[in-house]
Amino acid sequence: MTNRCEQYSHHVNSHSVLPMSRTARSAAPRKAPAQRRSAETVERILDTAARLFDERGYHGTTTNRVAEEAGVSVGSLYQYFPNKDSLLVALAQRHLAETAEAFGGRLVELAAAAPSLAEVTRSLIELTLERNDTSQLHALLFTDAPRTPELVAQFEALTGAIVAEVAGHLRRTGAGGDDPERRAALLVASVDAAVHDVVRRYPVGDARRAAVDDLADWVLHGLAPRIRSTAAAQSERRKRPG
Repeated sequence: MTNRCEQYSHHVNSHSVLPMSRTARSAAPRKAPAQRRSAETVERILDTAARLFDERGYHGTTTNRVAEEAGVSVGSLYQYFPNKDSLLVALAQRHLAETAEAFGGRLVELAAAAPSLAEVTRSLIELTLERNDTSQLHALLFTDAPRTPELVAQFEALTGAIVAEVAGHLRRTGAGGDDPERRAALLVASVDAAVHDVVRRYPVGDARRAAVDDLADWVLHGLAPRIRSTAAAQSERRKRPG
């Protein structure tokens, strides 16, 4: 199975600062760092911004404070990030790139192992859980980061890559039905929405682990009747002559 998520991970890591449309220009990072030293400066700025957003929230974080704690001048920060929103956009882009890398590696393993649908589903839940947390920063990335067209496109490309991989497993296990992509898209969307709720309600401990187990059972039991129906129909077609 061609691993689209791995290919996408390479793409987003090679383009960590994406160009924005004119309407979103104010939230766009000004330029990508061309030299190693500049790249290290940008990473230090982003790491500092991530910590301050997590500790102080959106309104409690300023570009002046980020520059001061990152050990750079405000002018140096503004070379790359014109305002606070552009820092959030860059952090969201970095988060998506890291997510693509994490999913890509695991999906390569799954493709090689040809696991059961239960194992695929459990891995999808665990990976989604790992990429979500209860930090204030994570919430800000999804509530306050400007929804620029390019950031939305980056998210949709990542989701599409994951859906394509899951659809391949649905076909392989005979659970794809007449539209494996549609079924995979619903599975991925259901897991993503449910995991966000699990993280919010059960941040740590045994309750969280139990909720993950319940979620895996719910997804698989919900799919099971349709999987059995699809498998039976395929078996019947194979028995027919000609």
